[in-house]
Amino acid sequence: MKRLAAIFSSLLVASAAILPSSAVFAESSNLIANPGFETAAGADPANWTKDSWGTNTAAFSYDTTGHTGRSASVKVSNYKTGDAKWSFTPVTVTPNTTYTFSDWYKSSVVTGVDAVVTTTTNNTTYIHAGDPAASADWKQYTYSFKAPANAKQVTFYHYVDKNGSLSVDDYNLSTEGSTPPVQPTAPSVSITAPAAAATVSGTQSVTANAATPQGTITSVQFKLDGANLGAADTTAPYAATWDTKTVADGSHSLTAVATNSSSLSTTSSAVAVTVKNTVTPPTPPVVPPTPPTPPTGNLIANPSVETSASNLPTSWVSDSWGTNTHSFTYENTGQDGTHSVKTTVSKYTSGDAKWYFTPVNVTPGKNYVYTEWYKANIASEVDAMVTMTNGSVQYFYLGAPAAASDWTKVSYQFTPPAGAATVTIFHVAAKVGYVQSDNFSFAPYAVTPANQFTRGLVSLTFDDGWRDIYTNGFPLLQKYGLKSTQYLNSQPVVDGYPDYMTYQMVKDWKANGHELSWHTRTHADVTTLSAANLNTELTIPQAFLTGTGTTAADYKNFATPYGAYNPTSVAAIMQKYRSHRSTDVGYNSKDNFDITNIKVQNITSATTPADVQAWVNQAAATKTWLVIVYHEVTTTPEDAEYSVTPANLDSELNIVKQSGLTVKTVDQALDEITTQL
Repeated sequence: MKRLAAIFSSLLVASAAILPSSAVFAESSNLIANPGFETAAGADPANWTKDSWGTNTAAFSYDTTGHTGRSASVKVSNYKTGDAKWSFTPVTVTPNTTYTFSDWYKSSVVTGVDAVVTTTTNNTTYIHAGDPAASADWKQYTYSFKAPANAKQVTFYHYVDKNGSLSVDDYNLSTEGSTPPVQPTAPSVSITAPAAAATVSGTQSVTANAATPQGTITSVQFKLDGANLGAADTTAPYAATWDTKTVADGSHSLTAVATNSSSLSTTSSAVAVTVKNTVTPPTPPVVPPTPPTPPTGNLIANPSVETSASNLPTSWVSDSWGTNTHSFTYENTGQDGTHSVKTTVSKYTSGDAKWYFTPVNVTPGKNYVYTEWYKANIASEVDAMVTMTNGSVQYFYLGAPAAASDWTKVSYQFTPPAGAATVTIFHVAAKVGYVQSDNFSFAPYAVTPANQFTRGLVSLTFDDGWRDIYTNGFPLLQKYGLKSTQYLNSQPVVDGYPDYMTYQMVKDWKANGHELSWHTRTHADVTTLSAANLNTELTIPQAFLTGTGTTAADYKNFATPYGAYNPTSVAAIMQKYRSHRSTDVGYNSKDNFDITNIKVQNITSATTPADVQAWVNQAAATKTWLVIVYHEVTTTPEDAEYSVTPANLDSELNIVKQSGLTVKTVDQALDEITTQL
């Protein structure tokens, strides 16, 4: 609408005057009906209209959260001309009277505001009211104007006239000298028990804290996987009782919805927990008359599954959870010897199935190496199950082996966290297909000159280009003088997604000595793409390079989204990039270094600074390359599992800084270690 302002300016010079945006207020009423979007009319807010013109693609949404309560948003893409906006039903105004307009907004781009005046002769005039700057947080915009002498009605357009997004809430239009009515504020609420990533069983108490700046909390409704968990609790302390035996074992999500006396509601961040009620007792070990000799240091009993009792491998357990049809077989062939174990899933909805060895005792903070030989016709997953000294159970992702028609060896390093007592490893089938395994080993990592670099190194990597990596993480990296590698996706930046970095933020990383690397255009699972689509995802679009002021040569290294890869995708990656970084767990040493699959330690919401201290100690003691993977840096993540709080990141960067280990970007580290291979 800015463009129209010039057309109508001659009509407005005599009839409207821009006034200061602040005023002394006295009591009055807001002229706008449904100013906070709280009242719905079908799928849209009552008394509001969505509108666009010109050549662009506009997507409108009526959102459940906002500055307070609900809000409305518009996102513009494929922009050439015109604009898009929400507007309230025009209200009657008095000619020659001064009014004050305000709203609250968030936007990924500079937006525009116009006052749209209907005259007594039913003509329309436009008064350009300003160009609010982009803002990632809710911000109030205020404008005062004098209604023209022939004014009858007015509405305001807060619009987007370029590729970008805008959310608006809490509008007010009142005469000068009046006070906008106090907008009710939504309550706050958070789950206090059980803790995120906890393993629960039996009857569990679910509790929450809720508060509201105005009025009172009228109810807290707990939800399990999106469905109500019992009746709403109307009095503090807020709690619900959950019989976990009514749901299947596995991961479940808990939230709480707090409602206050202004009828505004807030949903808490989700807390993911693991239900474990079905326990298959391990088969008691049977010591054979002539047991096979395990490899030196191997903690697994019967590691080649050659010893059996009742036609089942001794010291091994088969187990499953969720909704799937599976079978466990003790095969008469193997990678060597005469036996192996096989898991076959014929129907799949949820959960997984697997064989695993009797848990072994471990030392917290000590590094171990797990290896096995496997064949599979599906992509699978390897996880560590850790039983803590307090009896609780934690699970850790180690890697995702690709399908392999011939016997293939996998290897992962794992450092048990503080409080760990025992560990076993799951190689799970979680889709229709099979996984067959043999020759297992779980042993302390042996430090030898053959697997040591000249010194330990650390690389700090961040995936996806979340905006909070910049707003919360960048200042902390600058505080400790540490450089990072940023693995970026282009689409969120090019399209101006408000939760992702802007062009300028990407420029700031480069200008301050951080490395830029590639993570596909759309965060695609590269194992699912055709050859043409894979090439497109691996190729950096010119719009991104132009906007960030970079060249394709700046992006030397690559990380696969979701940690998913297969031989085809890795081959394509290595044609364009120097290295491929996965999310497979381990330390990079001389004896296991693979530039096509750089190993990492993954930061999750369950990771503690003590865990990072153990990783750093291990890298220093063994002279290996430690690569740490971060995602969101915030207390309110979109993905609660893969995030770190700013406080924990601060502590972890301090640990790295104080360790004495050299911190290098991925490309700098490769320059150093590849000369030693």
